[in-house]
Amino acid sequence: MSMTPDQSKRFSLIHDLVTRQLEGTASADDQKELQDAITSDAEMRREYIRYMQETTHIASRLIPPHPNDEFSKSGVLGTVVHTDMTHADIANAHDTHTHAFDRQSRANIAPEHHSEHRQITAASRAHDAQTSRGESPGRYSSPGRYSVTFPRVASSLAIATSLLLAVTLVFWNNDRNADREHVAMNTPGDADYPVTTGAAHGTEVATLVECTNVVWDSQSNAVDELSRVGVGQNISFNQGRIKLVFDSGVETLVLAPCLLNIQDRNRVYCTYGRITAKASSGGKGFAIETPVARVTDLGTEFGIAIHESGETEVAVFEGEVDIELGSPNARNEQGPAAKREHLVQGQATLVDHQGRSSRVFSIDNQRMPGVRDLAPLHHNLPVISAVRDNISERQPDSRMFYRIVHAGLREDSRAFVDRTHEWNGIDEKGIPRRLIGADYVMPFNDDKFVGDLGVHVTIARPASVYIFFSNNTKIPAWLSDTFVDTGMDIGLDEGANRYKPKKIIGVGPSNSIDNTFSIWKRDVREPQELRLGSFERPQDFKRGYNMYGIAAVAK
Repeated sequence: MSMTPDQSKRFSLIHDLVTRQLEGTASADDQKELQDAITSDAEMRREYIRYMQETTHIASRLIPPHPNDEFSKSGVLGTVVHTDMTHADIANAHDTHTHAFDRQSRANIAPEHHSEHRQITAASRAHDAQTSRGESPGRYSSPGRYSVTFPRVASSLAIATSLLLAVTLVFWNNDRNADREHVAMNTPGDADYPVTTGAAHGTEVATLVECTNVVWDSQSNAVDELSRVGVGQNISFNQGRIKLVFDSGVETLVLAPCLLNIQDRNRVYCTYGRITAKASSGGKGFAIETPVARVTDLGTEFGIAIHESGETEVAVFEGEVDIELGSPNARNEQGPAAKREHLVQGQATLVDHQGRSSRVFSIDNQRMPGVRDLAPLHHNLPVISAVRDNISERQPDSRMFYRIVHAGLREDSRAFVDRTHEWNGIDEKGIPRRLIGADYVMPFNDDKFVGDLGVHVTIARPASVYIFFSNNTKIPAWLSDTFVDTGMDIGLDEGANRYKPKKIIGVGPSNSIDNTFSIWKRDVREPQELRLGSFERPQDFKRGYNMYGIAAVAK
């Protein structure tokens, strides 16, 4: 395929900079030049996307899986890659390969190459997990599950493809869709979907960037990984999860079973299913319509669970949302008088068919995970199944919820739903080993102000239950009478909040520890509900004081 002089110049620049990245010889200036090029010039972004598509294709053809390995036995991670191929080999092959990839979308990768692309992507996911734990490059392992080795070519290419390409697609697609004409749209053949004003029917507005163990409800509506998704398109699947990235900058995690209709670049209608959305500044205003509510993002991360009956749970993990209560028809009839509710971080509500709202006491990360939640550290049955309190008896309008994190306690774990504080080890040894992977509860820190608080924790199986209690606070009788001080401690790294707006979170054990908590233990021999209580404000609270933490480890 012949190139114009400008195209040839762009290709040469991208080829040179990416090859240096893959060879590991790129300087900081080279990396900045590549980043600046693909974020500031639309044509350069297109050239980069096309180049990386082709590079991925060549690598997937030339890097064979090891004959003794099975790809992704668990459906989550891992191919073992063995090769003596160098980055230069890829670059040379690139020079001789035809340059005929479609410029419009990486969704046009040939179907027979999708599995190979997923191998590269799987390598990237494992490499990311390895790096986040500070392990040395070259090997990722999880005891008893899988082991993945990465030559430098595979890991470098995977990172470049799965991370930089995803970012540039958002920029590119914003360019393509910024000036689309807006027309009235209704989903053909389904009168249940409300008529909305949005982009023209069929206009591509999002990219399906990941599928995990997905079983589509029919072959006709199956969507390939890396495909573009258009207005009016139904997404329906019975098992698994997918990630959709909208051109507006909104990342969504969608869990089965789900029936979703794309209505605009910033709006979807979900008949049933679970969706978590995380919006950048450009995604502010993203809306999810359900049979009983419309939830509009105000710069946040939030989760929605729509029952098959249509009833809708909404939980805000960060930021805030507006909720318009009632069915689309009811809201249209009521107009400006339609009932509304505003939720902020740490609040959740359930909307019923009459448009009435009520508190949701607890939400767990398996049922409603965050878009970028870390994977659980094991897959044993949950230990903590529910949490509730007595606050609603005095404050019926309360919407605060407890977040239950299964198999999730580790360094830098978020401690409270209404703060950015994190749990950390008090020294370089880190959090006590017996607590790593524990189920734990994120309460709301403002519970510390409730004088007669009663927190009821349902333990689903025999376990050791732990309470993290601040060392600058008087020990209450309910704790000392039924729990034993283990002698171990855990640290709290406090983030910025309304009381301490300049606080900064550290990373890793022993960094930026603001308060130390004693770890108390109680053995539970059978499933039961434990009642925890309140505590007194310390006399010296200049350094602040915090709500206690709750964790449990199965026997």
